[in-house]
Amino acid sequence: MHQFKYQLSLWISFTFMMLLFGSCSGYKMMNGPVFNPGVSLELAELRKQEVSGLKYKLYFKIPEDKNEEVSGKVVMDFMLNRTNVDKTNEFGGVLLDCRINKDKIYKVWANGRQVNKWIVNEHIVIPESVVKKGANQIAVQFVAEDQSLNRNAEYLYTLLVPDRARTLFPCFDQPNLKAEFSLQLDIPAHWTAVSNTAIINEKTTNDRKEIHFAPTEPLSTYLFSFVAGLLNRTEQFQNGQKIAVYHRETDPQKLIQLDTIFHQVFASIKWMEEYTGVPYPFAKYDLIILPGFQYGGMEHTGATLYNDRRMFLDEHPTPDEELGRTLLIAHETAHMWFGDLVTMNWFNDVWTKEVFANYFAARITEPLFPDVNHRLSNLRTFYISSLGEDRTPGTTSIRQPLDNLRNSGLIYGQIIYNKAPIVMEKLVELIGQEAFQSGIREYLRTYAYGNATWDDLVSILDSKTDADLKQFSDVWVNQKGMPEIDMELKGNRLIVRQRDLLNRGIFWPQRFNVTLCGKKTISREINLTDSILELPLDFYPDYVLPNTDGRGYGRFLLSSEAVQYIVDNWFSEKDEVCRLSLLMTLYENYQSKRLSPSLIANTLLKGLPIESNPIIASALVGYLNSCVNDLNGEPRLYIEQRMYELYQTHKLPSVRLQLLRALMSMVVSPDVIEALYGIWSDGKSELLSERDYMTLSYELAIRMPERSAAILAKQRERITNPDRIREYDYVARALNHDTTRLDNLFESLLIPSNRRIEPWTQTVLYYLNHPTRQDYSVKYIRPALDALRDVQRTGDIFFPRGWVGALLGGYRSMDAYQEVQDFLKDNPQYPPLLKNKILQAAYPLFRCNED
Repeated sequence: MHQFKYQLSLWISFTFMMLLFGSCSGYKMMNGPVFNPGVSLELAELRKQEVSGLKYKLYFKIPEDKNEEVSGKVVMDFMLNRTNVDKTNEFGGVLLDCRINKDKIYKVWANGRQVNKWIVNEHIVIPESVVKKGANQIAVQFVAEDQSLNRNAEYLYTLLVPDRARTLFPCFDQPNLKAEFSLQLDIPAHWTAVSNTAIINEKTTNDRKEIHFAPTEPLSTYLFSFVAGLLNRTEQFQNGQKIAVYHRETDPQKLIQLDTIFHQVFASIKWMEEYTGVPYPFAKYDLIILPGFQYGGMEHTGATLYNDRRMFLDEHPTPDEELGRTLLIAHETAHMWFGDLVTMNWFNDVWTKEVFANYFAARITEPLFPDVNHRLSNLRTFYISSLGEDRTPGTTSIRQPLDNLRNSGLIYGQIIYNKAPIVMEKLVELIGQEAFQSGIREYLRTYAYGNATWDDLVSILDSKTDADLKQFSDVWVNQKGMPEIDMELKGNRLIVRQRDLLNRGIFWPQRFNVTLCGKKTISREINLTDSILELPLDFYPDYVLPNTDGRGYGRFLLSSEAVQYIVDNWFSEKDEVCRLSLLMTLYENYQSKRLSPSLIANTLLKGLPIESNPIIASALVGYLNSCVNDLNGEPRLYIEQRMYELYQTHKLPSVRLQLLRALMSMVVSPDVIEALYGIWSDGKSELLSERDYMTLSYELAIRMPERSAAILAKQRERITNPDRIREYDYVARALNHDTTRLDNLFESLLIPSNRRIEPWTQTVLYYLNHPTRQDYSVKYIRPALDALRDVQRTGDIFFPRGWVGALLGGYRSMDAYQEVQDFLKDNPQYPPLLKNKILQAAYPLFRCNED
């Protein structure tokens, strides 16, 4: 009944609009796809034909009290071209994208004339009677929604990727309508403001301050940004360029790291300029480092946002963390050229900006860490992460279809961030470094300050090589999944087969090395150009070790002889890349249930005590953590005890710290729990940071209910930074042992306003569904999955995956498995992109409960 009333009301509204505005040129009838909620592909394509010369003038008045409304006004100037549009039976007005409560849209003007506001499916409809061919100006007075303002007690920041600009101000919210933005802010006089460009005028009156920023270069709406609040500022000059860092950190030990951050930003800019031949293409590069920021970083030109935990490292950072920060800085800097200067035409190609950001970040990092084996680092960073998602039933292709920008956030994941750089490596190997660099430079020159597609780049690269890039792209970019590669020895012949696990009959062209073992040991390169390869040999090997140089991508099956060799000898392999590659292959065979968790755990523990490379050791600890979660009883207690002993004795401090962090998250042994309590209670570990102690207190409080209140109170007293105290109080609510209060807390998370700080919310949801609470908290699974669409609608791009990961990550029980299966069964038409996030997160749960 309610659905019928809604449809009837909508039909009446559409009918009225058609009578009011007539039916010629521009847009299809109001029940057509261009009027769908969000920004449909049809609407975006139509507006791209019609709108050009776009400029926004924006004004926001920001009160100090975060509970008061932020008022705003936008004036947009543009040219309207309707000469090539079929005018038959179409609505001739203009649609602005606007996901602001209609009651908060106060006034609308078109070409100097106030018009009655009319909002349909998140669009402000500007009637045909008040727009014209040629120059137009539309203005709207409104109150901004808080969703994308990220308001805190002492600061706020905008985050508009991928389609959130329309929640902040009415606009044409699509990436291929780039515009010039001019911003004016009215803020409390003691606040600081940062935006994409420099301040050109500032005036203070009483307790308020009015700031005018210079117009931007052409930007997509998702790249417009500003930050305002109580911020500290530090700046440095180098090579004639000034960069400022804004932050809220108070710890002197962390602030010392600003010199490293500045050095790496300047180095990243210089590397990109030299490689691309394009000088830094924007007016300035400032950084804002914020607590609770949703992502590692976001590449707003002139106002790049970073997460404080990724930038201000603890006193004893692991090599992974140091490399990770540098890769993050280089990644966001590379975006200035790939994503900001040249932007994808539509978000189905969002991977094109992410692949270049990660691919070039890896290369930028190499000279900054000359003592690191970067091939090894790439295996650890790209391959392990990508395989972790590609093996799940929720895997996707790199390039994915997208019908509406409101679903574009669901495209993000390990495939576009980490599989795509692997594919780019293979592409460069195929066409050569010189041709690749030449093509990249031509691509940037051709599409500077504009938009391009993957096919546009392929077309440029194709002109510089004889290789079949179309076939390569079709398989590696447009198809999901990975090959299963098997190797068989028949006398003196090696037969290599690759199989498509999804039975589409496709094959993945790639090169990798194998090691043939027998009376002699030799390495041979395999060039797979078909589903099967037969290679004659000049001797009779006993067995073959696949992918020993780590270049291959897929699931490499191991013979029993190869398994035994790796189990017995992996830790004595001198070549570091080979050593990690063998372990990765062994682990993937375990993930496909060909090997037991006990075998893998004990194999890892054979070599971990003597592993001297911190990158490999980090991978070992990660694999060990995963295996132990599949163990029970005495085998698990034994492994945990060995891990604790290694924490005490390993020669690498980073390994000791990673082992301790792993134990925090998974420990069930009473003896080890008591030992961890002793470490926390003493509070004097040279390895642990304040944040480590915070995490340890969470884990102990949940495992020691009788000491929980005392642990939380004591840890809170230890924290000095006010932002971290706020975070601690937010998370600690989930560590209560009163089930009524836990239920109320969970129910509160179903309300969007209560989950605004998404990283903290994910932590709360994780502890509500902690492995030690599985029997009780399983009842949260269904309502949390039911809320996932709302989480997607109201949250940022990584939040849906983070939500289901926090929800399901700790479960292994059949009851939990059945809850997820029942949900999927009851929702057969569930949006595929969102369903993939569930399938990715539920993979460990499915793996434990399915044959």
